[in-house]
Amino acid sequence: MKKLLYILSLSAAFTSCKKWVDVNDNPNSANSTVPTAEQRLPPLTAQFADAYESSGTRAAFLSQQLGVTYAVNNNWNLTRWYSNTSSANWPWQCWYVNAAVNIAPLIVAAEKVEAWHYIGAAKIIKAWGFGTLADFYGMLPYDEFDIADNITPKFDDGAHVQEKVLALLDEAIADLQKTQGPSAPPLSKGDILNKGNVDNWIRLAYGLKARYLNHLSKKAEYNPQAILDAVSKGPQTEAQSSIMQYVDEGPSIPNAAKEALQYTNTGTSARVTKLYVDYLTNNYTGAPTGGSNMADPRILLMIPHTTDKAGNLVRAVGIDMASDLPKTGPLGYTFSTDKNEFSSPDSQYVVLRKTPYAPTAGQRIQSTGTWYTARGAKGLLFTNAEMRFIEAEVKFKQGQAGEALTAYKAGIRAHMSHLGIASGTIDNFLASTSVVQDANNLTLSHIMIQKYLALSYSPELWVDLRRMDFCTDASGNYNEAAGVYKGFKRPSHVFTEAYPNATDWPRRFAVASYEINYNIVRVKEANPNADKPTYLNEPVWWDKK
Repeated sequence: MKKLLYILSLSAAFTSCKKWVDVNDNPNSANSTVPTAEQRLPPLTAQFADAYESSGTRAAFLSQQLGVTYAVNNNWNLTRWYSNTSSANWPWQCWYVNAAVNIAPLIVAAEKVEAWHYIGAAKIIKAWGFGTLADFYGMLPYDEFDIADNITPKFDDGAHVQEKVLALLDEAIADLQKTQGPSAPPLSKGDILNKGNVDNWIRLAYGLKARYLNHLSKKAEYNPQAILDAVSKGPQTEAQSSIMQYVDEGPSIPNAAKEALQYTNTGTSARVTKLYVDYLTNNYTGAPTGGSNMADPRILLMIPHTTDKAGNLVRAVGIDMASDLPKTGPLGYTFSTDKNEFSSPDSQYVVLRKTPYAPTAGQRIQSTGTWYTARGAKGLLFTNAEMRFIEAEVKFKQGQAGEALTAYKAGIRAHMSHLGIASGTIDNFLASTSVVQDANNLTLSHIMIQKYLALSYSPELWVDLRRMDFCTDASGNYNEAAGVYKGFKRPSHVFTEAYPNATDWPRRFAVASYEINYNIVRVKEANPNADKPTYLNEPVWWDKK
């Protein structure tokens, strides 16, 4: 759990040795005390982004944005909603070992020079990381996670963690609004996420408050006005969004530390699903349609395409997760340059990575790749698009259909803008009948399905699916007419040990194996069922009605 630093204690009799050790406290070598705040913030941000986006990849498999070629491995298990202790490990390890334990030292270093903006950013990252993983796992160590020599910390329920997270965000806003000390480094010196833009960090904090408060939609304490107030202070534009820009150094320098997380995490086995394709192509029950339909301009960016022998661009077929295919397929494939053909008809399920990396004139394109899985892609960690969809949801529930429609369209626009689609193309699409035009026809499904697309590969999309109860009726059974996420069905190869009943759906992630193996007493104190398969279908605190 903790990165423990074992310090050799020297007795007072060896003061000369102690002085010698002091002399060799190399300022050019990292340890627990030397690095400054501006040196600490970049790796902390990068490690948080890894934990966050890796949680998002796993959520994409659970949430049926991604399928996988057939092989019994962690990703295939995730598509059957089986998050075993092995697949649970990386977000947990990346957050606790690589990120969370480094927050307090950053704050201590920043306090020495009154670098309040660094303290504010650190508190936001702490709130964001713990808030995300509490929603993901349902429970985790918070109060005792950073106590020296305590390798068996108690587990705190997500409700307790959210209370702490909201308080942290308020503290962060106050710190970011302070004037820094005269010797404090400017935030721009160490900020790889928002490039030193203090206003962006403040807006991020308010946006996160809106997100977490909106999670309470099933609870009596749900406060729509508090959510809208936070939304109004969150990111309103693309420039105010918190986006991680990854680096593409080309195929000859495979530096996984710089390339996009989704390029690394999805690899060559991930495939888009039929549900994802259906949502992008408006092929679902109740989808907007009419006489002036227009293809969604995001299709070419979010769904990989290939070319046939005649050079025609062909869209990937999505894996139907409710069919029998995921039980044994689709199979991986290779391409023969000599024969100009693929080794298997399952090549219609196109790989997500661009192949060839840099096609030459006349060379057959095996995959165009996707916007999210390019090596130099952007990580849309928190955007104005999410703000608009939260606003649309709240306004819709308040019966303000006109304002909900405006926010729904603004959310689509914002997401398309992030993907680099020309404003004129966006205007044409938003004016078409492929988008709801009459506020009286707008449904919660329309809003949430568009948010599902805008939050591709985000851990937050699984939160929404759970809050909205997938595509079920009040009894928990799949219901195409009553459900929100039309077409979201239980997979044919569902892990029946965890989901024995038709009303069982994925509600939380497995506890990491480190805790099961070495901290099982504290784990079971928090939840006696934590080592049982059916633990995965137990709702987390905000998911309980």
